[in-house]
Amino acid sequence: MPELPAEPLRAVTDAEVATFRNDGVVHLPAILPTAWLDHLAGPVEATIADPAVTTDMTALRDGLSDTDPTSEPRPRFLSGVDHWRHDPSFAAFATASPLPAIAGALLDAQRIHLYEDSVLVKEPGTTEATVLHQDLGYFHLEGERICTTWVPLDDVDAETGAVSYLRGSHRTGLVHRPNWFVVDDPLPGADGEPVPHVADDDPRFVRFDVRPGDVVVHHAATLHRAGPNRSTDRRRRAVSVRYCGDGTTHLLRPGSPGKPHHDGPLHGADSAVPVRSGDPVVDHPGCPMVWERTVGSIR
Repeated sequence: MPELPAEPLRAVTDAEVATFRNDGVVHLPAILPTAWLDHLAGPVEATIADPAVTTDMTALRDGLSDTDPTSEPRPRFLSGVDHWRHDPSFAAFATASPLPAIAGALLDAQRIHLYEDSVLVKEPGTTEATVLHQDLGYFHLEGERICTTWVPLDDVDAETGAVSYLRGSHRTGLVHRPNWFVVDDPLPGADGEPVPHVADDDPRFVRFDVRPGDVVVHHAATLHRAGPNRSTDRRRRAVSVRYCGDGTTHLLRPGSPGKPHHDGPLHGADSAVPVRSGDPVVDHPGCPMVWERTVGSIR
């Protein structure tokens, strides 16, 4: 694998840090070297072609809804998680790209740990929307330094299913019950507050038109959603990587999908050193430290 840039194209500005803290989301234009996106293009295609590592969210919605699915093939919304665990290309992106340093700057962290990654692809004509949800309820983590980086591989706008974020929702202190992403129904056995109903025209919603090389970062407690891909010829491919910083602890949440290194009957740790609720996040094969602040860090 060729050596790729470890540094962002520019520093995260003080204004961008302030926006992240106040709104719970920030758009960082032209910050990621696009060589990383070229590096991911083939692995993304291989991933979405493999039903063993990718979920067909279109079929999932059909199975969860009361409507009769059509027998005709339809454009699909495809999603997968934890590709870094088995694919070196995704592992390199999550651990050696500029993303950990960007997360460290925004979270004002001394150390950054990788939690998980995800592939999210909406093909042209995909009718599934991503319903309003909050990432924190899915994460077995507790703390203020937890974020999601969203990296587009295509130009993304409202027509192709750009993500909308409810500004300020990260400051409520609430952890919302996780849902199925494509319907509002909560995951069975999951805890948390109900996801609120928010009007589509609520002025707190913000959406960004983004291009390859941009990164959008939101706090794990920020409510967000995304529309269908209404275009006829444009894909919406994105890779999302989730990080946490110092001061974060593990918190095993009932009903939320677990990780192999999580202890307990709901998860069944296969790690030699399983983690338990209350354990601080430290360097661990299942949640490795991927960045540490040094003199000359990007902020």
